Amino acid sequence: MKKATPEKLRKEIEEKQGWGSAENWSNYDFEKLSEEILQATEVSLSVSTLKRFFGKVKSTSKPSFTTMNALASYIGYEDWRNFENSALKNEEIIAEHPIQAPKERRGEKIVIKPYLYSSLLVVLAAGIFLYLKATPKYNPEDFSFSSKTILSKGLPNSVVFDYDASKVNASDSVFISQNWDVSRKTLVNKNDKHYSSIYYYPGYFRAKLMAGNYVLKEHDIQIITDDWTGILAGPRNQRPLYFAKEKIYHDTYIGLSKKSLEEYNVDLGPELPQVWFSNQKDLANFKTDNFEFEIEVKSDYSEGKAACQKVQVLLQAKDDILIVPLSQPACVGDLFLSAYGFGVNSSSADLSGFGANLSDWVNLKVLCKDKKLKFYVNDKLAYKAEIKNAVNEIVGVHVRFEGPGSLRNAVLKSGKKVCNFD
Repeated sequence: MKKATPEKLRKEIEEKQGWGSAENWSNYDFEKLSEEILQATEVSLSVSTLKRFFGKVKSTSKPSFTTMNALASYIGYEDWRNFENSALKNEEIIAEHPIQAPKERRGEKIVIKPYLYSSLLVVLAAGIFLYLKATPKYNPEDFSFSSKTILSKGLPNSVVFDYDASKVNASDSVFISQNWDVSRKTLVNKNDKHYSSIYYYPGYFRAKLMAGNYVLKEHDIQIITDDWTGILAGPRNQRPLYFAKEKIYHDTYIGLSKKSLEEYNVDLGPELPQVWFSNQKDLANFKTDNFEFEIEVKSDYSEGKAACQKVQVLLQAKDDILIVPLSQPACVGDLFLSAYGFGVNSSSADLSGFGANLSDWVNLKVLCKDKKLKFYVNDKLAYKAEIKNAVNEIVGVHVRFEGPGSLRNAVLKSGKKVCNFD
């Protein structure tokens, strides 16, 4: 009997996400999946690890048991062994009741055993299901779906959804999915007209009105920050901690020190706190194919597990994301760079240019012309790449530290247009 394979686990995760085949996932999708796995299992799997597991990045090594256990736990199993055992039991049931073609002997009538009727009915039902699935079930014009944010900017922020799903069949439940992950959806009454929810993190989200797994209507929601916002990211279903403006704003920089975190009773060990700074704006006409972006960052903590002083700088687009990794030079062997459809891991590319002494200010520049990217670290060319995805609008900047960190002089340019994130 064959054991369950990683391929089966990949398929089940693809079904859970509802984003189609992982072959077509963007880097933004893998970033979202990484965050969701962390929130659901409290295990951090990097984007590069997920890329290797789903075959987006070539790798000769097998996934670790930690990775397999976390992924199996994410889809509802105790661990990888439990997933394997469950798959084996299903195969044993199928093996006990195979579908066999009846044999006809000369002069004998064909006799179909009772259990074969059941098997044939299952096959027939599956065929009908696939046919119905391929046939549009609803006319989107029969439904409406819109929303409004209570605050024009700031966190947390409530969103009120207005919808009309009264024409949904009685056999289908009605859901509202508030972000890209349609598996995280909320059941609503089809005869109601309003539903409210709280968004605790800034960003750009795609909300969907659904009848069962069928998307009736969808639209985008942007949660805008009040300039720079400091956030201590929390596990799934736990509210984040927001730092007061006077704690993060200083004369010449944005940042938090070790002392500031201690004032909030934030423990720096054994697990590193995830300190995020976000500036989500209502930008106009800054596109991913032609832009210049510059920022200076510094990691203010290097003790214990923070020895690598890893930093991520994210330039978010409406439906995509650019993620630039930085670390101490000794840690460049475990970095992943992604940029609007392009992705590369340090296991298969030289990303040593993204290593720098992060105890001092490090200057990062990203220059993009006609979808061709150049990354500079302290004025030295670190890497070249080319954007793969369709052109999109840039909507915000995020900087993520492992523990305390600081940033300054963040500027986005496109032609004569300039946006200073200060």
